[in-house]
Amino acid sequence: MAAQQKRLITQPTSKLGKLDICTILRKEDSWTLLPRPTREELYTLLPAPRAGEPAHDPDVHPLRTNLKPFIEEELRVWQEDLKEGREAKKWRVEAMQAGKDRREGKFEEGMEVCREEYWGKREVGEELVRHEDGVKGEVGSEEAKDADAADV
Repeated sequence: MAAQQKRLITQPTSKLGKLDICTILRKEDSWTLLPRPTREELYTLLPAPRAGEPAHDPDVHPLRTNLKPFIEEELRVWQEDLKEGREAKKWRVEAMQAGKDRREGKFEEGMEVCREEYWGKREVGEELVRHEDGVKGEVGSEEAKDADAADV
């Protein structure tokens, strides 16, 4: 793929992020101008027909099938990802590393700190209560009783 084409599909400032891609692709020529092998390959990327449905026909524009709403939604999601920089190589590399780090448990400590900040720290044998108004305290403590009384 040429560098200019790669930038077109990966850079947040790409013109593809500003166009209404669905409107362009709805035109019959956008499908019929593609070589048949390309149309067949594109259909392999779509979900297989359900039992009893006819096989995908490469001569039928996919935006003229029951798959239209799904294709258009995926195009919108891709376009948003493009504009937000999630198609850039750097972002993808960082996302892959973050996934690997999470599987290895590298974020567990931070998640526990966030959980404790939100819910309160629980001591062994103690049970914490968090009310809608944000009052925290041990079950049976004065804080919890006061919060319960305020709820009545």
